[in-house]
Amino acid sequence: MRLERSQFVRQVFLCLGFLCVFLGIVGIYLPLMPTTPFLLLASYFFGRSSPRFLSWLEGNRYLGEFLRNYRSGIGVPSEIVFRSLGVLWLGIFVSMCLWRHSLAWALLCSVGVCVSVHLLSLRRSSRRPMRFTLIELLVSMGIIAVLASMLLPALSKAREKARQTTCMSNLRQIGLGLEMYVDDNHGLIPNISGDYMGVSIPIVRMYGGVTFGLGKLVGQYQISPELFGCPSNPSRSPGYVKSAWQSPGVVQTAYIYRETDYEFEPLKGHDRNSGKAILMDFSCIAASGTSIVPHGYESVNILYSDGHVERRRNNSVPGALYTTSVTSSSVTVPPCDEIWANADER
Repeated sequence: MRLERSQFVRQVFLCLGFLCVFLGIVGIYLPLMPTTPFLLLASYFFGRSSPRFLSWLEGNRYLGEFLRNYRSGIGVPSEIVFRSLGVLWLGIFVSMCLWRHSLAWALLCSVGVCVSVHLLSLRRSSRRPMRFTLIELLVSMGIIAVLASMLLPALSKAREKARQTTCMSNLRQIGLGLEMYVDDNHGLIPNISGDYMGVSIPIVRMYGGVTFGLGKLVGQYQISPELFGCPSNPSRSPGYVKSAWQSPGVVQTAYIYRETDYEFEPLKGHDRNSGKAILMDFSCIAASGTSIVPHGYESVNILYSDGHVERRRNNSVPGALYTTSVTSSSVTVPPCDEIWANADER
């Protein structure tokens, strides 16, 4: 058993060694990737797994020079130093143009200055280099910091796009459940209580298990509670709604349901409902407590009476687009005429 484990470890080290050699060769042609650090790792892995491949790597006409230059401690060619400085500051300049934030600029300049000081302090030689050698790791760290400053905002935006897509998908599934409910109830949309109240609510259940409005879709029409949550709504996430549904209390959702508010007809297929919104992200500025902030007030997803979903630009100004407000702590139903008017297609 111990012999098999030792053999397995050697095979893993051998594979890692070849992987590092491959990455080192790629780094020869891509200056942003280090070559020498990968080859040093390869020599370590080969030393633990295959003396034959270690000897091949160290004796290789091209790859072996990187290891010999590193171990001999000879000076860094001046051409490499100045070329690295140029690449570093070009990357910093591009990053500053793409990410216009004073704190980010200060961070980038600090990285650039520190890396530049170290590069200029290295012992230099007049020989011409064959490839990038000693300072690849240091330069790569600086470049990685620059690239990270460029990529992090892009990754954040990509993550938000994915969350928006999830919210839109949730609305579409709710729309399908709503269609099934309407088919089973003579074309009528779910009412809030025993009758149509003409108000907008973000609630699907009250105390005692009494379902409100679209809460009637849960279970019977294959709509799960978490579909009423939105990943981009910090206080109304899918996990929050699912957890709230498992307790007997009020269940707040990430979306606000129109019911018959602002002249929406109970008969869903009524001509006067054409082009009208029926459900959207709940964006609300509270008089007290926590405001409801989906998508950072930057966008809103809207479900229309015909079942299609649109994403539109939003902002935090109440009534300007799709954000409402509650000006009194005693008022539980926000005024929504303006946001529905803005959402309806004209």
